[in-house]
Amino acid sequence: MTLHPDVLTDLVILYHAGEASQATRALLDDEATRNPQLAAALAAPARPIPLLPAQPVLDERRILRRVRLRYQAIAFAAVWFFALIAVAIFPRFLPPGPGWSLAITILPLALLALFATGGLGALYFLIRARR
Repeated sequence: MTLHPDVLTDLVILYHAGEASQATRALLDDEATRNPQLAAALAAPARPIPLLPAQPVLDERRILRRVRLRYQAIAFAAVWFFALIAVAIFPRFLPPGPGWSLAITILPLALLALFATGGLGALYFLIRARR
């Protein structure tokens, strides 16, 4: 019986690895008497099979923490932006009267507080992103 050369190559690999069954070893020894190339392959010292490089293990928690932090920063920026717009536009919708003058007086302080909050929030997210 003649076997395809690819099948013989696969069986030689199993033979050298010590994984071939007794029947496969007998078949290879019988084929080696008729095929000098196979006999040379069986007589050659076994080459060590190089190990596959290990895939880097992803730290899923770290990745999920970074994604969550990014979405928190986006949500913070959106809320901050809309609060800034609301504070800037709010006095236009007040009817003239005592409340209007109070709103105009408080407006610079509210804007300053919003900018300070935005700066502190940005600093917070930058520090957390660096960790």
